[in-house]
Amino acid sequence: MSDSLVTLLGQALLLALLLALPFLVAALVAGVVTGLLGALTQVQDAAVGLVVRIAAMAAVGVAFGPFMANKLTRFGHEVMAIVGRVAGGP
Repeated sequence: MSDSLVTLLGQALLLALLLALPFLVAALVAGVVTGLLGALTQVQDAAVGLVVRIAAMAAVGVAFGPFMANKLTRFGHEVMAIVGRVAGGP
């Protein structure tokens, strides 16, 4: 039982990293591009960078949403299967 819980915890951490990675990369790219454009044009308005990052987050959510939902659903099924085995179900 302990081995399955440790494995489950490891899978949960990897899944959290996998699901957060597209958002982190999009924020990084949007921040770097906004910073470069701000430096080149000398526009130092914080709202410009914020709008670009929010748009990038929305685009990532739309693009990767089905993938993330599928991964979360599969993980939920695995967790329920392990709970069923631990509880002594069929």
